[in-house]
Amino acid sequence: MESFPEIALHRAQLQPDGIACRFFKGAGLAQEVLTFASLFEHASGLARHLQAQGLSGQRAVLVCKSQKNFVITFYACLFAGVVAVPASPPRRQALQSRLQHIVRDADARAILFDSDDLANPELAFEDDALVGIDVRDIAQDTGLAYASWRPVIPQESAPAFLQYTSGSTGDPKGVVVTHGNLVHNCATIQDAMELSPDSRLFTALPLFHDMGLVGGVLQFMYSGCSAGFMSPAEFVQYPERWLQIISRFGITVSGGPNFMYDLAARTIQPGSIEGVDLSTWRVAFCGAEPIRAAVIARFTERFASHGFNAGAFYPCYGMAESTLLITGARVGMVPSLHPHEGTDVVGCGLPRRDARVEIVDPDTCTRMPPGGCGEIWVSGRSVADGYWMRPELNEQVFRARIAGVGDGAPWLRTGDLGFMQDGQLYVTGRLKDLIIVNGRKYVPQDIEDRCERSHDALRQSGGAAFGVRDGNGERLVVVFELKREWLRRHPEWPVVLSAMRTCVSAEYGLPVSDIVLLRPGALPRTSSGKVRRRQCATDYLTGALERVAAA
Repeated sequence: MESFPEIALHRAQLQPDGIACRFFKGAGLAQEVLTFASLFEHASGLARHLQAQGLSGQRAVLVCKSQKNFVITFYACLFAGVVAVPASPPRRQALQSRLQHIVRDADARAILFDSDDLANPELAFEDDALVGIDVRDIAQDTGLAYASWRPVIPQESAPAFLQYTSGSTGDPKGVVVTHGNLVHNCATIQDAMELSPDSRLFTALPLFHDMGLVGGVLQFMYSGCSAGFMSPAEFVQYPERWLQIISRFGITVSGGPNFMYDLAARTIQPGSIEGVDLSTWRVAFCGAEPIRAAVIARFTERFASHGFNAGAFYPCYGMAESTLLITGARVGMVPSLHPHEGTDVVGCGLPRRDARVEIVDPDTCTRMPPGGCGEIWVSGRSVADGYWMRPELNEQVFRARIAGVGDGAPWLRTGDLGFMQDGQLYVTGRLKDLIIVNGRKYVPQDIEDRCERSHDALRQSGGAAFGVRDGNGERLVVVFELKREWLRRHPEWPVVLSAMRTCVSAEYGLPVSDIVLLRPGALPRTSSGKVRRRQCATDYLTGALERVAAA
């Protein structure tokens, strides 16, 4: 089996001048470029330093603001036999607490950083043995060329990195992703998305999370193609640059969560994409959160005149616990829809390579009948070893057994709900997020989406619906961020609240017990931007939400 250190060496030797990475920034789409050879040389220089620090076999938390430094440092860890632990830069107090939690939980021996914020002594950690390494200067050391130095060649079962979950339903847990998992899942992605050395990838996703890391940072190396990167913050502020880059550089594969397509379709002005041609875009992958049929339709209609093909939309399903990809659509096929409880659900494709998917009753652990909705269980070589140092939880989550099945093979319980139809997976929601009122089950994302469309004052993807329990059973609460320009329009807030109540009642026949309006940015989120609904419920009950109005 080839490992990523071997693959990277192979690329550097056979295609040294081939462009591996472009890092874009600014309105002019200025770019920094790494060839396969220069990436290997920079990463090798840092890898030697990590080995000299005695970090081989140890865990090192990787916190880089620069995407270029992140890519170099991650490969340096792979080359040096260091178990990388990617983490988000601690811009706010909540993220600083998350970083401290990850350092402690992973029992990290080093922090690899490229920001003066991390050199600040006020960012204190408890372990005096923790080594802080500023990678900015070391990664420029290319004095010893790859011709005279070889990276560590790992065992297939050896941990490659710890992927900490986003923590949307609790404290972040480190998924132990092995070198074997990585190679297998990258091969799965290559097959599923029909990638080749002629493909051109682009991502504006966080590189410290599975979709940006495995689908971007690792996939271009495995497939031998070029990749482009832009910061998520720049995308959110200037989504038109996503499409400009696709057009100018002939990008063939790009995508992200549902919200990226929604933001682009809603906010990009025609004048900012004059002359943009999206006809090279063959795979517009979409995953990581519920995929909305309305968003697919809106995006396709909005950009059809720029050459976007409806068959390019590529719904898929995956998670960190299975490295990344589990199911994916067929390239070139228009996404399929299937009605479920009054809503069109988007098909997320077929299980890929050796992945197996079963729909299981979460309470009895028995298979659901064909077409029945239940918890999604997964098995295959991409499924990770488990969570770092969580043996009891691993038995529950990674070693589940389907009742009545003789082989007793272990399954990964995803915690997601869905059903299979004609061999394709349809994802309907998250088990722990379900709202149950008077015995009926409601998916919070559906309620949030309906509320958002009820009034222009509400911020895009800025809400959370959840149930709270009292002596009379469970009741529905909705919290939503206002757009910034609406913060001073106090007299009009009652109209906003009324619109939200009316739409939920009309769509679901469901009374809203309470609605809380928040300032922009006040909604509890994970480091990857996902809504923390359970945290919202806790903050609501304790009065910790920064509310501006309630009704």
